[in-house]
Amino acid sequence: MSIWKGIGIALLSLLVIFLIIFVLNEFEIFGVKFWGVRKANVQREVFEQSQSYVEGKRQDLIKYHHEWVNADSSSKKIIENTIRNSFSQFDENQIKDTELYDFLKRIKYN
Repeated sequence: MSIWKGIGIALLSLLVIFLIIFVLNEFEIFGVKFWGVRKANVQREVFEQSQSYVEGKRQDLIKYHHEWVNADSSSKKIIENTIRNSFSQFDENQIKDTELYDFLKRIKYN
């Protein structure tokens, strides 16, 4: 009988622990401060690797390149600074068009 009592207490203890964890997660008692930040960082990293994000950046770069080609020298500096700020954390290896890739590398690293 005592072995069944011990198994029952162990199972009940496990159930109580899972219930406490569920309640803490459901009401995000610890989630916002600890896990929430990490979850947001992971979601951001996944988004930055998505096709829609890369395509949006590519389209921005096309627009900046067109403006840069048609700009005078003082406006080119402003466009170059905008590109450096906008693409500072962007992986230029995701740009497949060689002309755009070379343009971005030249602006970013000069």
